[in-house]
Amino acid sequence: MARQRNDDDDEARAGAASPALALAIAVILTFCTRSASAVGSTPHSAFSYNEDDPTGPAKWATLQEDWAVCDSGTEQSPIDIAKVEVSKDFGPLEQTYRASAAVLQNRGHDFMLNWTQGNGKLTIEGKEYKLQQAHLHAPSEHTVNGTRFDAELHMVHEDPAKARAVVSILFSSKAGKTSKLLSDLKPYFDKLAGKPNATEQVKGPLDPSAWIDKASGYYRYEGSLTTPPCTEGVIWTIMSKVADVSKEEIDSIKAVKKSAEANARPAQKINSRVVRYYKPGTTERIDAPAPAPTPGPS
Repeated sequence: MARQRNDDDDEARAGAASPALALAIAVILTFCTRSASAVGSTPHSAFSYNEDDPTGPAKWATLQEDWAVCDSGTEQSPIDIAKVEVSKDFGPLEQTYRASAAVLQNRGHDFMLNWTQGNGKLTIEGKEYKLQQAHLHAPSEHTVNGTRFDAELHMVHEDPAKARAVVSILFSSKAGKTSKLLSDLKPYFDKLAGKPNATEQVKGPLDPSAWIDKASGYYRYEGSLTTPPCTEGVIWTIMSKVADVSKEEIDSIKAVKKSAEANARPAQKINSRVVRYYKPGTTERIDAPAPAPTPGPS
C-alpha cells in the first residue's frame, strides 16, 4: 500500500492505489467464500474435533438436521486402509494442474489454499473434476494398516454437477526431512496462526502438479466429506507413497488455533466397501502395503 506523503503528488498516488488494493482484497475474500461454498464447506466454528466437547465428532449428527448422515451414513470417511484389491484397470492420475496465484486462509480448524485464478482438472474414468481448494489435517485422517501419519493434505475437486473427488497425500516426519510445499508455506502458517478467517496472498504461483509423485501408486474408494455435513458420494484417491515433512512444519500446521489441537476425524466403518489399489502389473488380491516414509515430490 502506498505510504502517506506530505506532498500533494504522493498523496494523489496513494489515493489512487487505495481503490485497487481494496478491490484486490475484495476479490480474494469473495473467491475464498465462493470456493468454500462450492465444496460444501461448513463454518468450522460450528463443530469440534475434541471427543469430549458437545460439538465433537460423536455428536456431529445431532447438531444440525442435515448432518444426520455423519452417523447414519454407510460410506463415511476417513477409513483405515487394510485389505485392498489391486486393479489392472487403473493408471497414473490424469491431471492438468497448473501454477497460478493462491490465497491461504485460516478456517479455524485448518489452513486452506484457494487459487485466485482457478486451476486445472483431475480426470477419473473420463469424468472431469476441477480443483477447488486444498487443506491440511494433522495428524492424518486416513490410516494404513492401523498406522496414522503426521499430516494429510486433501486436494478437493468438484465437477459441474457438484460431485466431488479428493486426492490425499500423507506426510511423515520419521525421516527428519522437510517438505518443499510445506516449507514454502510455513511463513504463512506462522503469520495466520491463531487468526480464524484471516487470509494471506501467497507470493509466487503454486503448482499442485508438483505435489503428485508420479512414481506413487494409490488407493481408491467411495466415501464422504470428513467434516459436516459428511456428504457421501466422494471419490477418494490416497497416494501410497508417503511424503516427507519436518517436525517444525507439523507444529506450524497444528498452530492454526492458539491452543494447538488435532483436526482429524476418527476412522469410520468400511462396511461392504472395497478399496482398490493402483500398482501397474499386479492383479491379485493382497493386503495393503504399509507405505514407508519415502521422499515425496519436491
